Amino acid sequence: MDQVPTTTLAQDTPVSDQAATTTTPAESYEELKARHKKEQRDLTARVTALKKTATKGDKKKKKEVAAEVAQLEHDLNQQQDKEENEWKSLHGGALPGAGGQENNALEEDDFDVNDIPIDHLTIDSTPANKQSQQPQQSSGGKKPNRQKARKDRKAQALKEMQHEAEKEAEGQVNMNEVERKAIDELSVVMGVSVKDITADGHCLYNAIADQLSQRYQTEACTPYFDMLCFVRSFIFQSRPADKNKRSFVDLFTISVLEYTCNQTTVKNLRHGTAEYMRQNSDDFLPFLSNKHGDMMSPEDFSEYCNDLESTAVWGGQPELLALSRVHEVPIWVVQMGSPTVKLSADVYPDKTPLMVSYHRHMYGLGEHYNSLRSRTVE
Repeated sequence: MDQVPTTTLAQDTPVSDQAATTTTPAESYEELKARHKKEQRDLTARVTALKKTATKGDKKKKKEVAAEVAQLEHDLNQQQDKEENEWKSLHGGALPGAGGQENNALEEDDFDVNDIPIDHLTIDSTPANKQSQQPQQSSGGKKPNRQKARKDRKAQALKEMQHEAEKEAEGQVNMNEVERKAIDELSVVMGVSVKDITADGHCLYNAIADQLSQRYQTEACTPYFDMLCFVRSFIFQSRPADKNKRSFVDLFTISVLEYTCNQTTVKNLRHGTAEYMRQNSDDFLPFLSNKHGDMMSPEDFSEYCNDLESTAVWGGQPELLALSRVHEVPIWVVQMGSPTVKLSADVYPDKTPLMVSYHRHMYGLGEHYNSLRSRTVE
């Protein structure tokens, strides 16, 4: 998953608290405007970082980010207006420069379309050409408010950027829907249907566990499962045939083992996969790379297997190959835009394959696996 770029602006500090809350008599108008401009740029950087936290397709998160951005922009604009009014009060309401000429140059230079904070909350339906028209002043009337004109230009530029962003968003393809439709169509042809698996880091192993249960009517073969079979056999052979006469301890022991067997399916699938890869490292090392892009060393591979066994690290084709060898069944991987990958099909040609679907675009976090159940089973 991509890391969210950090900015020089503290993430947990409100924008209005980072700016100076009051202006001082020693601060000139030019210094005040320069500080305000820097605060706007800092806010833009923070808004960019916030928007990158909204994962693809997560509409709820996007709405939360949009609301937070709107609040930050509102707070900063309110604070800066307050400081400007305070400056005018401290200096008798006069702006620097004779006849407003210096102020005019400052206002013109201060406007920069790149300083506009970006959001996508509302779009004014008024045509742009009407918005851009400025009221005409008679030669003998009051001089135009240059600050208001600057704000109007800034608001108009923002509206145009929002409009362009909406047009661009309308033209984007929802790859999640395209991929899901393609896999559904392939599933129909193959006589299977997609069983959604929880995206918790264990999706590959949960999909394989579901396939073992559906196609071989068994939990993943584990030490607990073997122990359960042994205990059942011992109790049934050495205790009365009438189950009502068996002791509570016997029945409780069987129940606990059955529960444990079900609860440790993923854990034991990971354990079996890691053990097989450790014992057959030569079959996997050439296809694995470390975080620097180089082939793994024996130490890197050992750490890789340890993480595979004891954490929620994602699995991929190497792990699927190991699972197929551990359970001695072929595994088919169905995906959009590529032929079905058939692992160990030549090794176990007479076995019913386990079938999973591979999704690149289903979740914003990355890759995902689902189980493909036979339609006759469902």
